[in-house]
Amino acid sequence: MSLCIEKERQALLDVKANLLDVHLLLDGWGSQEELDCCKWVGVTCNNHTGHVIELDLGYVFEVCQLFSGYTFFGSLSLSLLVLKQLQYLNLDYIGFESNPSPNLLASMSNLQQLHMSNANLSGPIPHQLANLSNLLHLDLSRNSLTGSIPFSFGDFTSLTYLDLSQNLLGGFVPRSFGNYSSLVHLNLSQNLLNGPLPDFARCSSLINISLAHNSLNGSMPDFTRCTSLKYLDLSHNFLNGNMSNNLGHLVNLKYLDVGHNSLKGSMPDFTRCTSLQTLDLSNNLLSGNMSSSVGQLSNLEFLDVGHNSLNGSMPHFRCTSLQILDLSSNFLSGNIPNSVGQLSNLKYLDVGHNSLNGSIPNLIGCPYLWFLDMSSNELFGIVPNSLGQVSNLEYVDFSSNFLEGVITDVHFLYLTHLYYLDMSFNSLALNISVHGRIPSQLSIIKLQSCKLGPRFPMWIETQVSFTHLDISNAGISESIPEWFWDLSNGLQFLNLSSNEIKGVLPNMGYLVHFFDGVPGLDLSNNLLEGRVPSLPMLATLNLSGNRFSGTLSFLCEIVGTLTFLDLSNNSLSGSLPDCWLKFKEKLVVLNLSNNNLSGEIPSSLGFLSNLESLYLRTNAFVGEVPMSLSNCTSLKFVDLRENKLYGFIPQWIGEKLSKLYVLVLGSNKFNGSLPSHICWLYNLQVLDVSNNELSGDIPRCFDNFTAMAKRSFGDDMTNHSYYSYYSCGDQGHLDQLDPGYPAYCPYQRQDAYFLDNTWVTWKGTERSFGRSGLQLLKNIDLSRNNLSGEIPYEITSLYELISLNLSINKLHGEVPKDMGLLKSLESLDLSRNEFSGHIPLSLAQLNFLSYLDLSFNNLSGSIPTGSQLQRFNYTSYSGNHQLCGPPLTQRCGFPPVVEKKHVEEDEDEFWESYYTGMSVGSAVGFLGICGALILNRHWRYFFFAWLSHVKDWIYVIVAVHLGKLGRKFRR
Repeated sequence: MSLCIEKERQALLDVKANLLDVHLLLDGWGSQEELDCCKWVGVTCNNHTGHVIELDLGYVFEVCQLFSGYTFFGSLSLSLLVLKQLQYLNLDYIGFESNPSPNLLASMSNLQQLHMSNANLSGPIPHQLANLSNLLHLDLSRNSLTGSIPFSFGDFTSLTYLDLSQNLLGGFVPRSFGNYSSLVHLNLSQNLLNGPLPDFARCSSLINISLAHNSLNGSMPDFTRCTSLKYLDLSHNFLNGNMSNNLGHLVNLKYLDVGHNSLKGSMPDFTRCTSLQTLDLSNNLLSGNMSSSVGQLSNLEFLDVGHNSLNGSMPHFRCTSLQILDLSSNFLSGNIPNSVGQLSNLKYLDVGHNSLNGSIPNLIGCPYLWFLDMSSNELFGIVPNSLGQVSNLEYVDFSSNFLEGVITDVHFLYLTHLYYLDMSFNSLALNISVHGRIPSQLSIIKLQSCKLGPRFPMWIETQVSFTHLDISNAGISESIPEWFWDLSNGLQFLNLSSNEIKGVLPNMGYLVHFFDGVPGLDLSNNLLEGRVPSLPMLATLNLSGNRFSGTLSFLCEIVGTLTFLDLSNNSLSGSLPDCWLKFKEKLVVLNLSNNNLSGEIPSSLGFLSNLESLYLRTNAFVGEVPMSLSNCTSLKFVDLRENKLYGFIPQWIGEKLSKLYVLVLGSNKFNGSLPSHICWLYNLQVLDVSNNELSGDIPRCFDNFTAMAKRSFGDDMTNHSYYSYYSCGDQGHLDQLDPGYPAYCPYQRQDAYFLDNTWVTWKGTERSFGRSGLQLLKNIDLSRNNLSGEIPYEITSLYELISLNLSINKLHGEVPKDMGLLKSLESLDLSRNEFSGHIPLSLAQLNFLSYLDLSFNNLSGSIPTGSQLQRFNYTSYSGNHQLCGPPLTQRCGFPPVVEKKHVEEDEDEFWESYYTGMSVGSAVGFLGICGALILNRHWRYFFFAWLSHVKDWIYVIVAVHLGKLGRKFRR
């Protein structure tokens, strides 16, 4: 006999009718074969009364495991109110077209569990839900809910489970949450919550709380009285203040994660937390000694205190259950304790980026260790042979240390499962015997800056499965053997750079079928020669600093995935190919500098819409700059120096390339005037148009170069991110550590960074600027042109300008008197122009000025005294014939001394007429001199300079005579 109540059966059919069942998951509802609604999928009835007590539409999704996204679309029928005895309602993964009526849900008074996760909900949380007085479990996670959490939620006195994670909720966490005496699980992660946390001191039965991935700030609450608390997750917020020592009083705590906050202070004492299994304090601001208590927790399985500021020594570990240990990126010092070798269950060990020293301890007691990372410490000592006895070791990383010694076959004798080997940036030497081999098949080999040469390492011939090989700067000085190119079938990244490898490259086009992903290739800074062969599909290609010759026709054979191309410093010739369209929206850096390339720059370069750095320096390109480059609006760096380009400097550079911070067009044949549109480049820090045929005035809008008026230390301009290679990676072990690792792995991008560098005429010589130097450089070089007119006064507003070179032009007028406003100026070259007038006194205020050249102008007067201008060599002022004073040998003139003559005159009339004429003449002369001084600026400067010299002369004469007189009396 059917237990289904007919009106409830009809209500369920109405619910189905309002939903779009794309996958026909509810196709059995209402069929002739099954009329009893209590037997429908997702429906549960009371065995005695026949009332529907559970409706689980989310269960369908979880059981099928076939679909992603929503299982149903539509709205919630009002007929749901007919199910008055409903206690459990699961509406997960239903894409509601509009939010269900708040009154509809609030009227279901018997409801104990409500699941609406990933249901396309939006807007604020209905406060009417607080009317569900019997509610024990509420899950509204993974929606787009906004606003604040209703304070009425504090009325859920019986609630045991609340999940509001992954929404857009903001505001404070209601303090009433601290009244939840029965709460077992609280998850508010991945929202926009802020303000302080509530006091959970009264929630004595709290077992599980998670506030992860929010924007919470403020200090941590006091959990002292939450003695039953077992699960606490406050990670990925903005919590600040000191780490609460009360956390160590939670004696039943099993899981604690407060990682990724801004918590300060020292680590709590966890001695009493004997049940603790997971402890994550990573990515905070913790300081002081690392708490030794964590080494005594016998049940601890996971410990991560990485990325803090902890110091002192590592504790001794006796927690034999420990599987994952991460102490990286701190200031830990001393030796790695030998007790690490007794952690028999250890799988993951990372003590990188510390200040540890001594030797690596005996790890023979770790039979299951599969991940070891001791990178970036200050370790000293020799890698012990005992490491090779850890027979199950799979992952070894000793990179970026000060390890020394010789690694031989013995070290790898028992490492039959090793797949990851990184010993880069040490003082290690690998000495594998001629017939020796590493018994395991390595997937990742990183041996940068290790001593492998001079011969090419033969042991690599036994490795046929590596996907990543980096043996750069390894002292190899012979050719690459032929067998090398027949090895790996899944190569993703190859770096043989900075060796002395000789010979020619084979045709590698056939390798495209063997690459697993899109690989990166770096053979830069070697002695390779010949033509560049056909190459396969590549993400990056770096052949710079070799002796390659021939044309660039091979570029058209590369499959269009290239993001980075550097062929600089070779002997390549011919014109640029016209196949750049294939690299559209991918290529970020293009460097062809220092070759013998010629012809016009092809217009197809304009297809590179994501290009950020363009280097064509020191070639023989001719013609005008193609207008198609105006489409490359992502350009930040352009260097076309030392070519044969001509025509006007395009106005569109200023109009379209607004992100430019370096523009180098020097040593070409550009003519015409410097366009004022260049001033639209507000981010410009380096402008070099020197050694061209420019004429006309300097634009008066240079004060628009606002980046030259402020100090900047950011690297967002000089760094360019690109994909070094694409791969699916090796997930064979990652899924053991992280159950959430995807079963199917599409191409993953492996990012790398390129740092711009440029050559600048600096203090009279060519100098390369890169890395941090280029970030601070603010340079204008307009030298070696035919520019005329005066220096625009606006240039004095570029307060952070470091170098200014206007030499070898036809500029005239006076040097702006406010040049002293350029307080950061270190290099100033105004030589070989037609400047006149005096050297501005304000130049003496430039405390950082270390290079000055004012030679061969028409400057006059004295060099300002009593300043650093006297410490420059006389050549800085030579060729100005009217300049005088130190350091020049020409002394500034003084008024002649006139001797008095006593002439007696007897006639009173003579003296009367004499004095009368003298008075009149003096008055006329005084007025004439004053008028001249007022009307003529040059005379006015000369007169006051003369008075200054007279004053100095009198002072010196008096001082000398007083000195002589004093010495005479002292005798």
